[in-house]
Amino acid sequence: MDTRDKIPTSGGREDHHYEERGLGPWIRRNPWLLMRLFTVIVFSFGASTVAANFSYGLEGKPTVLSVDQLNSGRLPAGTEIGDYVQVGGTPDVGENLNRVGVPESKVAVVSRYETAYFYFRLEETGGNLLIQTTQGLPKDLQSSGERVWRGKLETVGTVIFHDTTQQGLRNAGLPRDESIPVVNTGETPEYMRNIFPAYSAIIVLWLLSIAWLAWKRNKSLLGI
Repeated sequence: MDTRDKIPTSGGREDHHYEERGLGPWIRRNPWLLMRLFTVIVFSFGASTVAANFSYGLEGKPTVLSVDQLNSGRLPAGTEIGDYVQVGGTPDVGENLNRVGVPESKVAVVSRYETAYFYFRLEETGGNLLIQTTQGLPKDLQSSGERVWRGKLETVGTVIFHDTTQQGLRNAGLPRDESIPVVNTGETPEYMRNIFPAYSAIIVLWLLSIAWLAWKRNKSLLGI
């Protein structure tokens, strides 16, 4: 009998119980290790997102975007997607906002998972900028005049629910070029700081998953 692919499990004494070499047999011998490793990977993705949001929550004064810069397709030097920004302008919306999502309203609505996102332009910047609000439009939007909008800088190509957003913008007759800047007013540093306690739970779960991975001694990878 050829035993070159098998090794005895104890001492130098051979018996009738062998451990097969190879990746497949090793996986069958260590299912719980793989489960713990998968758990660590899943929570690592969550922890990386939390770290990015934590960094955003610590930002101070917003970067001011001027109308001239936006209309010329430029951003202030050093400004990147995800930065906290501010822009002043007058909402460019229709007279009747009882029915949004149609060209007459000049407001696009994107709904998914019971959350609604609204998009509209500013009179000063036209199709060179979109404002995004979450869970409803600001009060007195039609008569508010010029006001300040603050939030996270995104683009039409990076906002949440890309395909659904494209459809919503098309239905409302708004510009859909993926390079157009978007000010997401629903995400400000103040908002992120308010939900830090919830985010801290993800960090705790990530640390626990690492501890669970190292909790029990597992068979060495060198054994394959």
